[in-house]
Amino acid sequence: MQVPAFRRVIRPTSLALAALLAASAGCGDTEGPTLSTSQAQGRDGVAGTHLQYGAPVKVGDGRARTYVVLDQKTGAQLEVGVALDERALANLPVGGHGPHGPMTEYLLQLPAQDRSPFRFVELDWNRMGHGYPYEAPHFDFHFYTIPVEERNTIDPADPVFATKAANLPAPALIPAGYVSSHTLVGKTPAEVSVPRMGLHWLSLASPELPPQSKPFTATYIVGTWNGKVIFQEPMITRAFILSTRDGAASEISFPVPSAARYEPAGLYPAGYRISWDAGRREFRIALTDLTPRN
Repeated sequence: MQVPAFRRVIRPTSLALAALLAASAGCGDTEGPTLSTSQAQGRDGVAGTHLQYGAPVKVGDGRARTYVVLDQKTGAQLEVGVALDERALANLPVGGHGPHGPMTEYLLQLPAQDRSPFRFVELDWNRMGHGYPYEAPHFDFHFYTIPVEERNTIDPADPVFATKAANLPAPALIPAGYVSSHTLVGKTPAEVSVPRMGLHWLSLASPELPPQSKPFTATYIVGTWNGKVIFQEPMITRAFILSTRDGAASEISFPVPSAARYEPAGLYPAGYRISWDAGRREFRIALTDLTPRN
């Protein structure tokens, strides 16, 4: 994700943001993560499930690859995610280029067994973050529902870029409590839309946003472009991912707010999870509790 930097101080003249924050009090997901001290041995290690990987891509000193978990008895897909082996978080690139600073992009293919509406995953490494409150080194996990070719047309050089940016999806397609980044910073949709990504939407209950203003660790983003929701995005700091290996909890789960309607219809997550598999020596970022939505 490459959202605009938020100001550390909400000025009295920022009436739109202040009103939104006031209106959001008590709504949305205000609960913290669910912590588990059990070792995340992999959902293929859970009786009756099977894990299947996609093709690996070199990241750092290791590799990243997508995966799916299936119920062996029913064939139902339980989750889809990205696995980063232990070495993938070491010696990450220091270069790269993005709208808000150094960024390295990796494109990951989904396994053939995947039955979700997602077409591919864009994994971004942001070694310097991209402005307050997201300065910490972190990864973006974009699960796109459009093909790469369509994603690549999101280009400021497009003569109708501003028109497409301003074509917001129907409210029913956006989770409750979410607002677009252009609303938060008081700019036009075109001014904050990111090439090959579009417009980002954030939950006003996110702990890193005012009034909580806690240090950023993990958050969940929805991306839109030209009237459509085009990706779901867990955004997680490198340090927070490592904490599942080095801290007290090897598994950290969050709920994902739902929208009233989904296009395209299909399996969408009710939660996401960050975990460490000690047996396979890998971290997993999973979209979990996949539920049919339409």
